[in-house]
Amino acid sequence: MPDEKIEVIAHGIPDVAFVGPDAAKARLGFGGKSVILTFGLLSPNKGIEVMIDAMPSILKRRADAVYVVLGATHPNLVRDHGETYRDSLTARVRELGIEDHVGGSSTSSSIGRRCSNSLRCADVYVTPYLNEAQMTSGTLAYSFGLGKPVVSTPYWHANELLADGRGVLVPFGDTAATGNEIAELLTDDPRRRR
Repeated sequence: MPDEKIEVIAHGIPDVAFVGPDAAKARLGFGGKSVILTFGLLSPNKGIEVMIDAMPSILKRRADAVYVVLGATHPNLVRDHGETYRDSLTARVRELGIEDHVGGSSTSSSIGRRCSNSLRCADVYVTPYLNEAQMTSGTLAYSFGLGKPVVSTPYWHANELLADGRGVLVPFGDTAATGNEIAELLTDDPRRRR
């Protein structure tokens, strides 16, 4: 097809002003914490377990870090398998002994039970998706549009949006790289703000 017949329309996001995370963190019970956030419908292709497995290495460098997973389990997954996936994530958190650092609120270790209409509490947003062919991600676009530092796997949308230093890309399923890059951002304020 000739190039002149192709029009690209970027994923839209709400038009909101940039606001630092501290006020939102205090309001949501995360005051004094370094918040890593993922949100959206939960399913095995989202790579949440990779991020959970990265938390111990992050906590070695940022003991105040919490990983907040906001979102319901995908309805098709619930229909076919109930909450087996969510339960497996919660079990992994318990196995690693990081219940105080993963959940939906600062006092709860339940994953994704509490949602907010704001991503403003995040210090770092992460999309550890496992499938390169992920064409788009509304949550990636939204968090990026809010001015959040983003760590992501290089699925198609992230590869394009985060190119040229606009975010950090890590290999698919690479727990060590994911943990290292997030810890780097949480311990380097100038880099995180850039």
